[in-house]
Amino acid sequence: MLQLQNDTPFIANIAILPDERGVDTAYVTVKATFDLQGGAPRVAAKQRPLVVSDEFWGTPGQSSLKYASEVHLLKPHTDVVLIGEAHAPGGRPVESCLVGVRVGELRKVIQVFGDRQWSRGVMAPRISSPVPFVTLPLVYERAFGGTHVVDPEKQQVLAELRNPVGVGFRGKRSHSEMLGTRLPNLEDPSNLIQSVADNPRPFGVGHVPPSWAPRVSLAGTYNDTWRMTRAPYLPLDFKREFFQTASEGLRSSGHLKGGEPVELVNVSPEGALRFALPRCALGVSLYIARERHDPPVQLETVQLEPGHKRLCMLWRSAVPCDKKALKVRLAHIQLKSLEGAS
Repeated sequence: MLQLQNDTPFIANIAILPDERGVDTAYVTVKATFDLQGGAPRVAAKQRPLVVSDEFWGTPGQSSLKYASEVHLLKPHTDVVLIGEAHAPGGRPVESCLVGVRVGELRKVIQVFGDRQWSRGVMAPRISSPVPFVTLPLVYERAFGGTHVVDPEKQQVLAELRNPVGVGFRGKRSHSEMLGTRLPNLEDPSNLIQSVADNPRPFGVGHVPPSWAPRVSLAGTYNDTWRMTRAPYLPLDFKREFFQTASEGLRSSGHLKGGEPVELVNVSPEGALRFALPRCALGVSLYIARERHDPPVQLETVQLEPGHKRLCMLWRSAVPCDKKALKVRLAHIQLKSLEGAS
């Protein structure tokens, strides 16, 4: 009988899944939750459970992804994701401010505007003045994107495939049809929208859903050939990067190690949060039949929730077991050392 011996204060799980080659593999996942109440992170008394399936802000397919599933194959890189709100500096209403996220060498800055719309101009629609705000959700519903129903009867719909739930997407709308439509609140400060013809990349810091471009292109080809020769395993052209959910600019090259400096600007009433990622040395031992395996443990996800003063870090390791899947008898997880957290 498979046993899990977890000698850490964190949540641990083991799952046996076919890898991208179709080989049964034992995956051990460790998820740590830290409190960010001033000073260095502290191990939270209540650890957050694993997310076993994607959780959306609203109706799936019609809203953005809040929490991504944490039960999957290995990620080749570390994702950094922020879930939260923009906060006006000093708590005083502003028309616009910058939000910054930095983890190690990863850095992303977003220009956050109050609500705006396209208004009547002399020659073409112009951007209205932003409505002052104090807090504003950092969700993809407020980034560039959206859909345009061109012909309801023929079900002809155009969409920004990188963010179909956003705002500002023109499609085939005329200038007059764009009047009164919303502009995105979240923009790339180096490529701000100037006219209704602009088509910038959606700019956010949250999880990217599996059905959005470019992530969906990494899922592989599911056609008759796949059904006849490969199903139920993943297609041969499946790419492991499919499991990366971080937005552009917040995915590391390789894996973070812990200890990287973190700076979050204007995502909490404090204005700026600065700390270092805890450095956790984890040991995973898998006993399959009479053999012991000690696979490497990689940091796959850093999830920041400054509104809840919360940091979650998730590690994963894997050992192919294939025809010995039923002989995986014990997963032993140890915390060898913990630096930068109390």
